[in-house]
Amino acid sequence: MMMAVRYSKRRLLVTAVVAVVGLAAVVVLVRFFIGQTLADADRYGSPIGAVLAAVALLAAVVIGLLTPSAPDPAASTESDLAVQSPRGAEAAPAAQIRFGVIPGEARWFQPRPAESQALRQALADGDRVGLVALPGARGAGKTQLAAAHARQCAAEGYDLVAWINAQTIPDDGSEQAKGLLGPVSELARLGAELQLDTAERTPEQIAAAVIRMVGGNDGKRRLLVFDNVDDPDSITAYLPTTGIAKVLITTNRQEVNAMAGIVPVHVGMFTPQQGRAFLTRATNLPDTDDTRAVGQEVGWLALGLAQAAAAIALNKWSYADYLSRLAQVDVSQALQRLAGAQHPGVVAATDISLQTLKRHDTYGDAQRLLQVLSILAPEGISRALLTDPRAAAALEMDSKRLDQALAATSNLSLVTFAQTAQHDSRPDPIIVTVHRLTGKVVRYHAADNAQQQTNNPMTQATNMVEVLTDDLGEHQVALRRGDLDELVTHIYSLTTHIDPPTTDLLRIVNWAAERLSQAGDTSRSIAMHERNLADYERLLGPEHPDTLTSRNNLAESYWDAGRHGDAIAMHERNLADSERLLGPEHPDTLTSRNNLAASYWDAGRHGDAIAMHERNLADRERLFGPEHPYTRGSRNNLAESYRAAGRHGDAIAMHERNLADNEWLLGPEHPDTLLSRNNLAASYWDAGRHGDAIAAHERNLADRERLFGSQHRDTLTSRNNLAASYQAAGRHGDAIAMHERNLADRELLFGPEHPDTIISRNNLAASYQAAGRHSDAIAIHERNLADHERLLGPEHPDTLSSRINLVTSYRAAGRTGDAEHLSQSSA
Repeated sequence: MMMAVRYSKRRLLVTAVVAVVGLAAVVVLVRFFIGQTLADADRYGSPIGAVLAAVALLAAVVIGLLTPSAPDPAASTESDLAVQSPRGAEAAPAAQIRFGVIPGEARWFQPRPAESQALRQALADGDRVGLVALPGARGAGKTQLAAAHARQCAAEGYDLVAWINAQTIPDDGSEQAKGLLGPVSELARLGAELQLDTAERTPEQIAAAVIRMVGGNDGKRRLLVFDNVDDPDSITAYLPTTGIAKVLITTNRQEVNAMAGIVPVHVGMFTPQQGRAFLTRATNLPDTDDTRAVGQEVGWLALGLAQAAAAIALNKWSYADYLSRLAQVDVSQALQRLAGAQHPGVVAATDISLQTLKRHDTYGDAQRLLQVLSILAPEGISRALLTDPRAAAALEMDSKRLDQALAATSNLSLVTFAQTAQHDSRPDPIIVTVHRLTGKVVRYHAADNAQQQTNNPMTQATNMVEVLTDDLGEHQVALRRGDLDELVTHIYSLTTHIDPPTTDLLRIVNWAAERLSQAGDTSRSIAMHERNLADYERLLGPEHPDTLTSRNNLAESYWDAGRHGDAIAMHERNLADSERLLGPEHPDTLTSRNNLAASYWDAGRHGDAIAMHERNLADRERLFGPEHPYTRGSRNNLAESYRAAGRHGDAIAMHERNLADNEWLLGPEHPDTLLSRNNLAASYWDAGRHGDAIAAHERNLADRERLFGSQHRDTLTSRNNLAASYQAAGRHGDAIAMHERNLADRELLFGPEHPDTIISRNNLAASYQAAGRHSDAIAIHERNLADHERLLGPEHPDTLSSRINLVTSYRAAGRTGDAEHLSQSSA
């Protein structure tokens, strides 16, 4: 079956030379992405016993569900500067930063005085770092204990309280998501929240930077909670050893007891006295021998007690009623599948809950909701996303029925609500979560019924996430980064539960990878594309057209990450396979040739690139006609190659023809027409027709401001290009004003670490130098070079460009000694 996977857009990077006139008459090279492919975006674009406890919770779940009410009747954009530089020095966070989803207090929360006191004592020393682990069985209440301490620290005004989901292996035990989950990924997200330098850095580098900041000797009070650590080795490198930070670790792994510097505070089952007090308070029933019997049936496990209490209270049962129903459940099959369980009564309780849910959930809404939530990310889903009418429709409900199902599951303690700092800007910052054990049990039971369901939970969960991606396009990435990160976590989770992946899932994995690349998160983008390619090769074989598409997309991510050799090798393989399998004139083959030509050009193989673009244009004119969008795209690409090679007459002729065609076919205000005018302006400038170039750029900026608004991404690009032309024409004041405005807008809209913001900062440095403001220019270039060396290494092309720019700035300022020293050190 052919997939509807789109190739990511391939951009042709074009170099513009901006002359910087100074006392030393130095020329600073600044690369601009003024031209770009038009049409070749084409299509390519404790143990198992703990698990049983989880089952118990589910029992309570289904047992008391209330019957719900009846349903109601009824194209391409330009890029700016190719020399990108990450942000500067790491910045300390503002006071009272909260990160992650700190669980709210559980219903009928049972204090643990002994454990709480031991925890406080272990962290009491305010003059040194404190590391405390809370080891215990799943469902024993470790997370609630840590959350209570985290909430207390937040109330006391800690400068940072961060809740890190440290789970590295998904709940199904799959290794497929390796590298996509765990403390490194979470710490990298925290780094972005703290506004540290994240551009073009690996997650490991960002995580290390976070720990350095947390461990700083600045007197700030900070708390890190690593929740649900399933691999102690995964956090070893990310525990602060200096400063006064406090760290809590919740885990079911006992190895943490032997880790250097860590004080363990063991969290066991409730004592019988605590468990009976909990049941009495939660059910409002007197304490009897049956109270003890219920506690024994669920092994005094905190989670099992909570689920049993919810079922008893909502069904208005006595303890004896509940025990009677437990006795009637046949759990032999469950026990066989979950061998090694310590508390079979928990399994029985879960079965009762599911049976009760089925009896009372007339339309199946609450069951369906619970099953879908168990497949999504264990960190939970924003209530704002979950209650979106599109999400409700994907779950075959309207908003009213979804609210009723959510209330029913909440009343049974199957889902809980927590507030997250990541989405504080939303009107509704609430996160809906399902305990991992509950989710595991729900999935276990749902798997048995999947064959009988025409629209199973996996399909519904995929559909729900997909509809939520519909309006998060390329231009929304920077503005809705929080939504993007959350949707990506749900897509990760879907890939761990759905095997083999469906075509719909493969499509949204590709969407996530492309959006991450657009956000500058190349590490996660590559990880998702690599996973997608492996799935396509496994399911369809290495030569299937969809596999070729996936390989192209991975090559694009490799290129964006600076792995040019890997990118070219993949594009060469794709072109060879396409020519052999599809023929040399198939549209997909032509697209592969275009993408390889663009990579050759970027790598300096200009002759090879021009030859391929010339062949592509000839083939497309013959196959599709001279006015077809694909043909106009090839003509644009060849024109840009000619321009960069100094063949200005050929470039201008092609761009003028393309602009005339676009104005006639699409109208003078179509985005592709504006793009053609931009590229023609660049060719005019290179040919010395400066007045024509500035006039075209001024018209483009005015049109884009009127059509799209002053802060649209394309408008910012036009302003950048006009500023560059002003600068080259010696209108330094106008150029600086525009670059300063662009930088301010991009920092506001995209954040200080976004690639477009970094481009603006570099362009402003070039304008400062051209205007003789050497100190300002040098300060930015020094910052860029230091960041590039730390993040990308000394030999990366962007590092070399930063070094050249700084050498040039030193010489322009008369600092010849510094210039020579830097030049020699990099030789």
